[in-house]
Amino acid sequence: MKILLASLFCLLLSMSVLTAHAQSVTRLDVSNGFRGLRFGSPLTEALHLRLIQDKGDEKIYDRTDEELRVGSFTAARIHYKFFRGQFATVTIIVKGAADAQKVRPTFEALYGPARLEGFSCKWQGSLVALSCASLADDQAILAMSSLPLAAQMQQAKAPTGTTKLKIKQK
Repeated sequence: MKILLASLFCLLLSMSVLTAHAQSVTRLDVSNGFRGLRFGSPLTEALHLRLIQDKGDEKIYDRTDEELRVGSFTAARIHYKFFRGQFATVTIIVKGAADAQKVRPTFEALYGPARLEGFSCKWQGSLVALSCASLADDQAILAMSSLPLAAQMQQAKAPTGTTKLKIKQK
């Protein structure tokens, strides 16, 4: 009986953890952007931007009035990528051990435990993905992206006349 109760308790606990994680990742999709600028928003909705890199369809900006404080850490730089005039990705560069060590806990508090992949950790909703790579103990790079726009960017970079699907020939 005790074993049955202990097993039931463990099952309920694991279900509540999974539900909490799903709800946390859902917050990523609900935010669907950064600092009030929603992914997919036109460039005209973003204020105080300065172009720092132009790659044709992809343009990277920073804000001239950017507040570099993000949660419990301070970023060195924050870049906004637009693809064909739509907000697609925000990249946050963090330098210094004191700030870099606060990055992962800040986002785990918001979005739940990350999925670890090598030197990076990832959270993925159905609309938005967030990844954090630690290059060293004193540096981290975060990228939060619109999944639909990331797919469009990837397709635009594919050589013309190709698709991702391979068709088996007889």
